[in-house]
Amino acid sequence: MAGDCSFSPLRIARCDRSVPRILLTFFLSLLFACSSLIASAQLPGSEPKKFEPVIPDFAAPSADWWTEWTEASSEERQQWLEALTKAWQEWREKLPEDEALQKRATSIGQSLQGIEVTWKRNQEYQKVTLLPDIKFPEKPDVMDWAKADGAINRGRQRMTSFQLEARQLDQTLGQSLSQLRKQVILLREARDTEDREATALTLLRTQINHLNIIEQRDSLEEFLGTWQEKIDSAEDHLKRMLDSLLYSEEAAKALEKEIKTQSDAIEKIGATRTSIQGSPELRTDPVKGLQKDLTLMQLEVDLLEGHLKRRKAELLQSMNWVLMEGKDEEDRQLIVSRDLLETAGTIIESTSRELNLRQRQVSAWRGEEGEEGPDLSRWWGYFERIDSGLNNAQDLVKDILRYEVAQLQVYKERQGWWATVRERTSLMIDQAYKRWRQLADFQLFTIAQNPITLRDIAKIIFVMVCAWLISSFTRRFLNRLVRKKHASESSMYNLGRVLHYSIIAIAIIIVLSMLGLDTSKLALVAGALSVGIGFGMQAIFSNFISGLILLFEQPLRVGDLVELESGVFGRIRDINVRSTRITTRDNVDILVPNTEFVAGRVINHTLDDPVRRIHVPFGVAYGSDPDLVREAAMAAAERVTITHTDWKRKTEVWLMQFGDNSLNFKLVVWINSNMVSPLGDPYALYNLELLRELNEKGIEVPFPQRDLHVRSWDVPLPISRHSQK
Repeated sequence: MAGDCSFSPLRIARCDRSVPRILLTFFLSLLFACSSLIASAQLPGSEPKKFEPVIPDFAAPSADWWTEWTEASSEERQQWLEALTKAWQEWREKLPEDEALQKRATSIGQSLQGIEVTWKRNQEYQKVTLLPDIKFPEKPDVMDWAKADGAINRGRQRMTSFQLEARQLDQTLGQSLSQLRKQVILLREARDTEDREATALTLLRTQINHLNIIEQRDSLEEFLGTWQEKIDSAEDHLKRMLDSLLYSEEAAKALEKEIKTQSDAIEKIGATRTSIQGSPELRTDPVKGLQKDLTLMQLEVDLLEGHLKRRKAELLQSMNWVLMEGKDEEDRQLIVSRDLLETAGTIIESTSRELNLRQRQVSAWRGEEGEEGPDLSRWWGYFERIDSGLNNAQDLVKDILRYEVAQLQVYKERQGWWATVRERTSLMIDQAYKRWRQLADFQLFTIAQNPITLRDIAKIIFVMVCAWLISSFTRRFLNRLVRKKHASESSMYNLGRVLHYSIIAIAIIIVLSMLGLDTSKLALVAGALSVGIGFGMQAIFSNFISGLILLFEQPLRVGDLVELESGVFGRIRDINVRSTRITTRDNVDILVPNTEFVAGRVINHTLDDPVRRIHVPFGVAYGSDPDLVREAAMAAAERVTITHTDWKRKTEVWLMQFGDNSLNFKLVVWINSNMVSPLGDPYALYNLELLRELNEKGIEVPFPQRDLHVRSWDVPLPISRHSQK
């Protein structure tokens, strides 16, 4: 075996050590596949190639000897299996008397027999009569239709179980392929002879088991195809039966009896449940308490089944009623109420959750009590009965949905299209709503073990949008009060900001509770946030707190004219969480951090009184009349519109200094800061008017003058070298 290098991909890969084994194996397998296709190609008119079963080398089976099995027909597979079994039996006789090898050889023989067992089971499947209890009489009534519908539904449920088995076989097939690849690698890496023989037999058994899985899947797919065709045909017959239903007096009596039976059962179960719920016993014993809870759950499920069974009978009675000839159309009432189905869905969902909790409780008891504790297996009888009742209730809900559609169809045929348009529209809307609920309940991810669905995302978006709209409408209302002069701009601005932050904070808390987070643990979040603030968010947090101080303390308001220690001068436009916007005289918006207003020196020219005094310096030439200068300055001040004058605040002109070139005066004037244009400078306004008044009155505005005196000395001129020569 070690020196055998025959023409096989795996063996050549073992012999050639200079090329990577995996790459060489891949290319050689591709070469063999291409050669097989070329060899299998037939010229037009030539005879088809005779099928030859592939018999592997049992001592070292190749990885792809079985690949043509899926393309072979049933007769060819039978022939192949016979030849493979015969060759195996002959080769097995030559095996040494080794216990491990003989055990592997026996398992291979069992795997070959397993393929034959699969074929026999497929033959038994073919003998099975599909939908044996279904009948389609020539003159059907509603009871015949209900029996046929039930038979088809049972057949559909059986087909669903076979489809589940087919999906499981697909998964097993994928796992089997992975196992095949693993065994091929192990065979290639085997060193000694004993290990190689054992690994070869294991690979052969895996390959035969893989063929058995392929046979099981193919036979099941063929059976499912036949079953689906049969069910489709039966559903077509059922639709035609619905169009040819006839009124039956016997069916009417049977349905009336069924409705009465279910009504009596509902009344009896309801009385029993009320009696158990009203018992005054104290639930100190947990075992008795659990038994009472499970009994009530069982009664709740039985009560739900009774209501659903009665609804089925009522729907059939309605269908049979409309088929009666000579009956007034007004007496033929449709049953279209959706309350029962919605209630049933809620009860099934809540009972399933509660049943799951009770099962965990029993499992916890078993873990606590251990082997020495009481026998708790009796509780599983309760669980199985309740779970079976829930499954029956779900099936009854599906039956009622089908019966409602059939009822609409019968009424439409008997009373016309317009008679049921409202009910059919309601049914379509209800179906669309159920599909939307299924989509909305799709789980996207989990937060703190709470599933988050599309419905939760939609609710969160709705809450945030509503919060934003409420905040926007509130601020618009406050702005309207300002425009109508019912309130000041600054107070309404501060109130709007506070309300905006409060509304957003409440919306965030609501969103957190909707996500399933415990809002009582916000203290932990605040603690973690404080750590983050201490390390990296000091500036942001300090600006936020400063913004709140400015809003509540109101040392600054929107519209105030302020001057900061940094030299920024302008009007406040917005006070935000982190910064305040100031517009300068150059119409430049500057965002100033709020901490600068709280920790630094701020001059607010309009805090309490917008009237302030400014000093405008100017000079006139020596020899000017001071009274005339004072009169001109006073006239210039009056011509400026921002000048404020009353009995306490008067405009004054001061002679300040005898300068080098002029008499230095100062115009001291009171102005209203609110009347100053955001883009203007009050000093420029007064200087312009002063220049105009001084020129009109002939008062000279001096400018600096300097006298230059040239001084000369009697110094002899220097003698040049040329003159010396």
